[in-house]
Amino acid sequence: MRAYGWRGWPALAVGLLAAVTGCSGSAAPEPSPVAATSSVSAVPTTAPGVSLSEAANAFNEYVLTDSLLRAAGDRRLAREITRDGRTDLVNAEYASTRDSPVRYTWGTPSFLVPRLRPDEPLWFTAVVPRGDQTAVLTFAKGTDWRLSSLSLLFPGQKLPEVKRDAAGYAEVVGLDDQSVQISPRYVAPLHATIAERGPAGIAANLVAPGPYTTETATAIADNRRTAKTDGFRYDSIFSAAEYPVYALRTADGGALVQYSLLRTTSMNNMLFVSPYLPVPPSGRWALTGSYRQTLKIYETQQYVAVVPRSAAATVVGYDGAITRATGS
Repeated sequence: MRAYGWRGWPALAVGLLAAVTGCSGSAAPEPSPVAATSSVSAVPTTAPGVSLSEAANAFNEYVLTDSLLRAAGDRRLAREITRDGRTDLVNAEYASTRDSPVRYTWGTPSFLVPRLRPDEPLWFTAVVPRGDQTAVLTFAKGTDWRLSSLSLLFPGQKLPEVKRDAAGYAEVVGLDDQSVQISPRYVAPLHATIAERGPAGIAANLVAPGPYTTETATAIADNRRTAKTDGFRYDSIFSAAEYPVYALRTADGGALVQYSLLRTTSMNNMLFVSPYLPVPPSGRWALTGSYRQTLKIYETQQYVAVVPRSAAATVVGYDGAITRATGS
């Protein structure tokens, strides 16, 4: 995020740099299509706010309801079983298919249920095959359970083992935990920085290169050069979404972090070399006309990253889409 992309960036940069070196830590996470257990600790005396059986029931209810709603093309009720960034993504999924979204086949889930107090925000993660991919879903509870986050692991990618106690509950990593390379609170803004600026960002040595980090920054730079040749201005800015961040302790002392980013891409016709601005095919559902002057495209993106104790964070899963667009 450039200084003009996010107000108060200099102060945030100082906070980010101060937060990415390990000191002493707290507890937390788990990943993996099979979610194996390692470094089992004693069972705490405090009862968890979410039981393993409650998590399984909530997941099964979601999958059944989601399947029925997709078959019926009921966008309104599909939104009601989601929250946070997932609501906009589900809305876009229905809208972009004229309320005929894909229906999924789910495999057998494994559950990463953190030991939380009943007075804390309650959530859990399910790792489950979906078609030929592995999905990482996190559900959060308000008055009821709703899907908050969903990312798909990259092909061939496996999640690390998560640390659990003897009863099978995972440890949570606090948002400001400094026992890992990047405190969970700062993973999203650092990812946003390298996706926008690449090696020029302060996250260059903190977030590993890849298709959703440095390669995104390269694509933005290429698009900017091409746009200038075609007579219009192109820019794309990332920001950390104000949605919950979920973090669990891995068996090796690192963290598995789930978070969301928002991306805003803008195009402005400067010289009118071309009569119309180019509309990306994935956004045509939201931009049904022809646009001569301006376009603004909004995306919601959800990620899973592995954050070691003393190495660069690696993005291992993603899901996202254009959720809104405007033009003139």
